[in-house]
Amino acid sequence: MQIQRIQTVYIFLALVAMMIFVIVPYGEVDYLSGQPVVTEKLYTMYEYGLLIPAAAAVILLIVDIFLFRNLPLQRTVLTISLLLTLCCIAVVCFILFKQAGAEEMDAHFSVWDILLPVAVIFEILGLGGISKDVKLLNSYNRLR
Repeated sequence: MQIQRIQTVYIFLALVAMMIFVIVPYGEVDYLSGQPVVTEKLYTMYEYGLLIPAAAAVILLIVDIFLFRNLPLQRTVLTISLLLTLCCIAVVCFILFKQAGAEEMDAHFSVWDILLPVAVIFEILGLGGISKDVKLLNSYNRLR
């Protein structure tokens, strides 16, 4: 019996997307209060409210790659990682829209923000791969 472990590839691609997101700027703000408009790039590493869930998602994805022998635990860890990635999306939107608007700044998304939805897509594909493996194992158990 051979199980196709495509979910490991999807989890690895989600891991790469999240690791790149932690390093690159996720947006920029223009300070409107001064006469010369000052633009500042926002990095995940300097915003602890975003760094903590992003780093936790990266750590869980690393752990999840090595949980291929325990599919229920792998599914649980991947679901938690998916929730943390969705939390990162919510925090980015909060920082760029609510907080920047309250402090009289003009906020812009970065091109790199596409990495978060890409990571979510790969995590969902990984969950689908785990479900297919569970169904395949159950069908083999019925044949015994």
